[in-house]
Amino acid sequence: MKINGLNVSDLADEFGTPLYVYDFDRIKDNAQRLRRAFDSDEIETAFFYAVKANSHPAIVQLLKDCGYGCDCVSPGEIEIALKTGVKPSDIIFAGNYESMEDFNVAVEAGVNIILDDITSLDRLLRIHCPEVISFRINPGKGRGKYEQITTGGEKAKFGVPHEKAWLAYEKARQVGIKRYGAQMMTGSGILDEEHFPRMLELLLNILGQIHQKLGITFEYVDMGGGFGIPYYGDEHELDIQWVGRECLKVLKAKSESLSIGKPALHLEPGRYLVGDAGYLVTRVLGIKESYQTFAGLDAGFNTLIRSALYKAQHPVIVDGKEDEKELYPINLCGQICENTDIFTVGRPLPKLEEGDLLIFTQAGAYGSTMSMTYNHRLRPAEVAITNGKAIEITRRETMSDYWSRITYPILL
Repeated sequence: MKINGLNVSDLADEFGTPLYVYDFDRIKDNAQRLRRAFDSDEIETAFFYAVKANSHPAIVQLLKDCGYGCDCVSPGEIEIALKTGVKPSDIIFAGNYESMEDFNVAVEAGVNIILDDITSLDRLLRIHCPEVISFRINPGKGRGKYEQITTGGEKAKFGVPHEKAWLAYEKARQVGIKRYGAQMMTGSGILDEEHFPRMLELLLNILGQIHQKLGITFEYVDMGGGFGIPYYGDEHELDIQWVGRECLKVLKAKSESLSIGKPALHLEPGRYLVGDAGYLVTRVLGIKESYQTFAGLDAGFNTLIRSALYKAQHPVIVDGKEDEKELYPINLCGQICENTDIFTVGRPLPKLEEGDLLIFTQAGAYGSTMSMTYNHRLRPAEVAITNGKAIEITRRETMSDYWSRITYPILL
């Protein structure tokens, strides 16, 4: 198999396994496609990359060069955005249960702040009263590819319940804030095109009710992200052109009919930009014929946790055996001492042998950025393919990195 013209086997030989590989040309294509889908002569649009999806500075910088700001959820992500050259005015801080330290960093950096709750405003006001404020609104409904990534509705920990949203803006008005935005994010990994204009219309109706009560208007409406990519089975690609066109129609019509101003449209894409541009390359260490057949890999849930966390499934390609017709059901697992360290159960694959290279595709989002060192299985290297070359952008972690953080004296 080749990734953007380079053989996977050569990459594995040079950089070792497990290994994350990113196709930077694909990221740029995705970024440009999304911008075209929401292009409008009538409505201002702004794009903020959800850094949580893949926080590597090289990827953040690449997307900055494509005209994207950053959606950050922690002081660490704010620092990454700033150090890669993103202007504070192009950075959103949208945390939840924000600490005073969080707010101190955000205020000192001069970034835009979206608050998760009315009580968040109380904490922020102890150090700063912003000129413009936005609240994340929970519309009472949500949808995600998995229950665990459904971020709206009665079970979600995020946002101000829509029934109380007017109270949040009333409090902001009482302390002298006169400029407002609004944000909503109801779930992730969604492939239903109609979901997005439907949720945007729901948010705008809520803002219309707030306008009726308080008389305020909104400078921007942030519809979050949630744009999905196909992972496994018969899932289809999201028709992002249709989504963009319909969302712009809804925003124009509802803004006028509800008299909420002429808000710009903000978006916070993550997975859509980087998900299908990433690959996890791993090697088969052994085949075990037990009560079931297992192939043990040198990657585990410490490397890619999505399967253990959400039961998520990734396409898997066996390098050099892409054209084999005979397939055999097999379980793919890692080396972690947990029985949840299983990627697939009964996945039909070509007959596997020790040393085979497997490629998990669609691994650019919520992969390396969620990796860990459990069992002291260390984090892999990361490689970017750009201009026909493979560049190591993160070296493989070593035990020296671990010991460098230990301060307790060891008695030998």
